[in-house]
Amino acid sequence: MKKESIWIQGIRPKVLPPLKKRIKADILIVGGGLAGISTAFELAKKETNKKIVLIERDKVGFGSSSNTTGKLTYLQELNLSKIEGTFGSSAADLYLQSQKEAIATVQKNVLDYHINCNLESNSSITFTYDKNEIPSFQKEEEILSRNHVNYEIKNSNGLEKVPYAVEVNDTFVFHPVKYILALKELCLKQGIEIYEHTEALTLKKEEDGYTVDTLEGSIKATKVIICTQYPFFTIPGFMPLRSYIERSYLVAGNYNKPLKVNAITASNPTTSFRFHKDKKNYLLYVGTSHKLGNNLNYVENYDNVLHDARNYLKEVDYVWQNHDIMTNDHLPLIGQLKKDDPHLFIATGFNTWGMTNGVISGKILSDLVLGEENIYQELFLPYRGIHLETIKNFMVDTIHSTKTYALSHLKNYYSFYLDEVKITSLDGKKCGIYIDSSGKYHTVHPICPHLKCGLTFNLFTKTWDCPCHGSRFTMDGECIQGPSLYNINL
Repeated sequence: MKKESIWIQGIRPKVLPPLKKRIKADILIVGGGLAGISTAFELAKKETNKKIVLIERDKVGFGSSSNTTGKLTYLQELNLSKIEGTFGSSAADLYLQSQKEAIATVQKNVLDYHINCNLESNSSITFTYDKNEIPSFQKEEEILSRNHVNYEIKNSNGLEKVPYAVEVNDTFVFHPVKYILALKELCLKQGIEIYEHTEALTLKKEEDGYTVDTLEGSIKATKVIICTQYPFFTIPGFMPLRSYIERSYLVAGNYNKPLKVNAITASNPTTSFRFHKDKKNYLLYVGTSHKLGNNLNYVENYDNVLHDARNYLKEVDYVWQNHDIMTNDHLPLIGQLKKDDPHLFIATGFNTWGMTNGVISGKILSDLVLGEENIYQELFLPYRGIHLETIKNFMVDTIHSTKTYALSHLKNYYSFYLDEVKITSLDGKKCGIYIDSSGKYHTVHPICPHLKCGLTFNLFTKTWDCPCHGSRFTMDGECIQGPSLYNINL
């Protein structure tokens, strides 16, 4: 069993060199996931004669986009009714339209550019195990009916009988990394400069734009678009106050009779699945989702999802985890970050639906940076107004974040560490020690450089994980996932 995503198996992309000089650009895109590469691709199609640069801290497509289920659907749990409850019916209808446009965009790109990314027509199902949730489904159905969406009521999610399920049949699944890498090649052919293994370290506001420093170079750009999953800066934007992070656990294994269906529960804890056809037939199963600061016994979390998945799988081939940025008001943040700053743009907070929202981000951001109007720009406006739902969720999330931060420092040692992990002090400095199977000591400073949250050791993946904002570090302290920009080596 491999502890990594199914989507990176057998993928050997052409690796691009890092940036090692000072350059200038009209438009800089930070982040090479689906949102970033879609934005670059949409700009390339517009033939603007502007210099466009994209930088990625790892390899394009191998970040958070490679940890998803690869669903292209507008039936996203009961999200439409949540949006309607906060912003009204027009916002829910427009969000539905945006997700449908994202799906159509992928279809068209696959057809026009002959992209081999295992795109397959699928039915999407939202279901529940709890009869008390049925009234909530009816609100979602009203929105679907109002928008002339054909749907069916079911008593099965495809794998088992359930009390209630809603199904639509005009959605898709695909291989996200293959799709991203195809767009990457198309961008390169159009003259877009892409630098891999190039991490943005600072964001400096200038009179006519921004300068972004990297480890060995810098980019001075008129417009900067941040498409990292979680922004590497705290100000502007104040993301820690506008969102929380949800962690999910995913497994994949051989399944002899794949179905053309994907499904998800209407509420947490999430159960989700889809099928994938490649050299073998796979079932991808998702479970044990939780707010990042909860359930810190990661071995137990992995054991739980593996136990549940084995109800359907004889063997598990792959297991991995995913982080999703969840906004306080159920809508992503896509567009100009601040009202008084026309140079800085962002795409984040996709609320577990990063595939469709990553694609639509490309449409929106490519228009906005060129001064063009976009029908969705007000809907996803990052500095949009505050609503009652936002205030309520903000208070809940703030209390949770404060509690997580405090406990990460007060509770230095957990019972599930056993004898493999030790928390101690060395010359007055807090130390975290992991003792590997050979008896070797791996010592780090177990404090996240991002916002100084105490780290927890993940005995399943052998990493130090931040329970506040999701940064991850190797047992020897190398940062492998942001928003932290720095290592924790001693």
